Amino acid sequence: MQDNLDRYIPVGGDGPAAQPESQAHFMMRALLASRVDVGSESEPWEQDVNIYLTHLLCAYAKAEYHLRVSQYLSAYDTAVFERIRRSTSSRLKYTVYRANADHLLISIGVFQNPTGRRPDVLPAILHTDGEVHVGRGKTYYDFASTYSHGLFGPTSGVATVLGKLSHGFERYVRILTHMRSEYLHFVEQMSDGELYHLQRSVQTEGLRTLHNEFLDLYSEWRRNPTPELHAQLLEMIERLKRLDPAFTFELPH
Repeated sequence: MQDNLDRYIPVGGDGPAAQPESQAHFMMRALLASRVDVGSESEPWEQDVNIYLTHLLCAYAKAEYHLRVSQYLSAYDTAVFERIRRSTSSRLKYTVYRANADHLLISIGVFQNPTGRRPDVLPAILHTDGEVHVGRGKTYYDFASTYSHGLFGPTSGVATVLGKLSHGFERYVRILTHMRSEYLHFVEQMSDGELYHLQRSVQTEGLRTLHNEFLDLYSEWRRNPTPELHAQLLEMIERLKRLDPAFTFELPH
């Protein structure tokens, strides 16, 4: 089943229009074609960026990815910086900045909805200018690159590619926006409301998976109540509470 989810099948009006190809191959081909179309062909030093963007685009098609990063995302700088300020972990700071930068890049370039909300939800006075979101993306990638130096070394590939994404953020948004309209045709055929409900459906599926994992872990802890399993349960309960406000659970003493 997973193999089918990781393959792209072009579909025309009369059904499948071509042989299926791997999701990664399709994304890379569409990305490179988009670069040519907008006059921003890849330079030799940008191959790592192309690979990074391909993996990121593929990840966005999977509920597991959204579930993993959703706990780090925030629509506001103040919330992001407050979480960073309260932490002493360089790894957490790197993860938060990178997750939010990736989210803004895809949300602006592919979905053109950086807030993740339906367009009619916020009053006009609270709408944020697009340049502000672009500036946030550039800053987050820059901070993520800085923190990655301490984690992986100043010459690591991760630090390098995140720095390139920060420096060329506007250009990569332009490439992804073209890719959206010319190669990711399903986006153009969906209304903003439909895209919103699709995103909610992915989040719901991810929550369902996490609830099942919680039940499995709880059953294991009941059979073998070790301190390690107890700590894992407490962490998962807190994570579920953050992702699902309706979730409540207290471990029995």
